[in-house]
Amino acid sequence: MSFNHVLRRSGDIMLLTGLGLCTMAIILMIAAPVHAQQGRREILREQVNPNADSEDPWLGGDWQFGAFGQIESNPYRGADSTDLGGLPLLAYDAERMHIGIDGIDIKAWQNDFASLSVIGGFRDGPFESGDSNYLRGMKDTDMGYDVGIGFSTRLWRGELIGSYLTDVADTHNGHEVDVSYFVPLQLGDVNFEWGAGVTWQSENLVDYGTGVSRAEVRSDRAYYAPDATFLPHLDVTVAYPLTESLNIIGTGGFIYLSDEYTDSPIIDDDYVLSAGLGLVYTF
Repeated sequence: MSFNHVLRRSGDIMLLTGLGLCTMAIILMIAAPVHAQQGRREILREQVNPNADSEDPWLGGDWQFGAFGQIESNPYRGADSTDLGGLPLLAYDAERMHIGIDGIDIKAWQNDFASLSVIGGFRDGPFESGDSNYLRGMKDTDMGYDVGIGFSTRLWRGELIGSYLTDVADTHNGHEVDVSYFVPLQLGDVNFEWGAGVTWQSENLVDYGTGVSRAEVRSDRAYYAPDATFLPHLDVTVAYPLTESLNIIGTGGFIYLSDEYTDSPIIDDDYVLSAGLGLVYTF
């Protein structure tokens, strides 16, 4: 019996405890991208593990293990200009099921051209009061958990991906809708995915990251209660296979912050830039 076969069988048995392992691994997480789109996460998973046809779409998948680091510009007033973060990668990925630190994606329906999924993932708090002197006295934003539905379909030369997420942890009590379009490009062994889209955030979700309550007002920080808004974004993901099982992955992103963000007294910039690099072993 081959070593890879033993690993795969062990992975199937471990699936029953996979959710618990992933939850415990969250404790190790240093930071997560605040504005990461569901579409970009799904495209990245497809590049790392394309999930060739299997007899079992649920248990015929692979385990992924690795690490991912990211640098992201920080738009908050007085805070460091960039944030560095990293997280371990641990996931089980099959044709119709993904369970990992980066979230869950259970395909309730799919055919050769489209799919409908139940999705969920953690949302890191946008800021802490200790991030800058200007933010001192603000209430720290807690980590939340969002769940919802996702949709993807082939369209022209690429893939149209949509998602709806809502808070289930009573953290921000908001909603988010994202629609993105990704186009693949292959140069030798390097796989690129270029994408663009727009994210709609409800009033409560925008307030979660930009609002200033009356209790937080001071002489240089005015009360601020935003409305819902749209956030356009550009994304790129890259995957390069070092071996049959080992992939190096990269991401890049640009988010344009609307007036509902930039009018807030705690926001300094009108955009967020991000870049990430990771290594993933699939078995």
